[in-house]
Formats: sequence, C-alpha cells, structure tokens
Amino acid sequence: MAYRFFRDDDGDPRAETGRDRRLLGRFLEADIQGSRALCDEILAALDAVIAGRRKRWEMTGNAHTLSAGKRTSRIHAETGRAADLLLPTAELRLALLEWRLLLGGKASRRSRSE
Repeated sequence: MAYRFFRDDDGDPRAETGRDRRLLGRFLEADIQGSRALCDEILAALDAVIAGRRKRWEMTGNAHTLSAGKRTSRIHAETGRAADLLLPTAELRLALLEWRLLLGGKASRRSRSE
C-alpha cells in the first residue's frame, strides 16, 4: 500500500493514504499527531502482539480506537459514521514506522505500557 506522509506549510504531519485507508490517515493525524513517544508506544505494543507476548492491545485516542491482534488490527472512528478499517497488523506497523520517520529522531524500543 502506498502512503505519502509529509509536513504541511505549518509544519504539521499529514497523511495521504488513498480512499481505502483514509481512516488510517485520520488516525495518524488526529491521534498520534506529532507525538514520537506515542508512536513509539504503539510500535512497542504491536511488536509485543506480533511476537505473541500479548494476545491483544487496545488504545483510545482523541478520535479513534485502535485494537490490535497478531494478524489483524481495527481502527474505529469514535465520531461520525465511518466504517471500521480492518488491516493487517504488519501493514499498520509499517505505516507507523514511516510516520515515525516523518516525526524524526530515533524510535524507542521501550513502551510505557509494558
């Protein structure tokens, strides 16, 4: 899946994800925003789920709830009528890694929730 992550004229991180992954872009922009720490926390949680150290992981942010399982993750919009987005957890992880690169600095391997 091709994404385009960039900073707008005000320096805010933005995501162009295409129509089928629009909710992913909204999640990145509204819930993670420019927080490297939150991005690192989610990546660490996904790594734990993928490795089998945790069965599932869930978080509710500003506008969405993310539920992650070993193979599939779900993004649910807390407002509006958008259908939930189901996507492979590995794809979500790759998108988060790209978002983290946009935010800058080194990704942390530790999670505050573990």
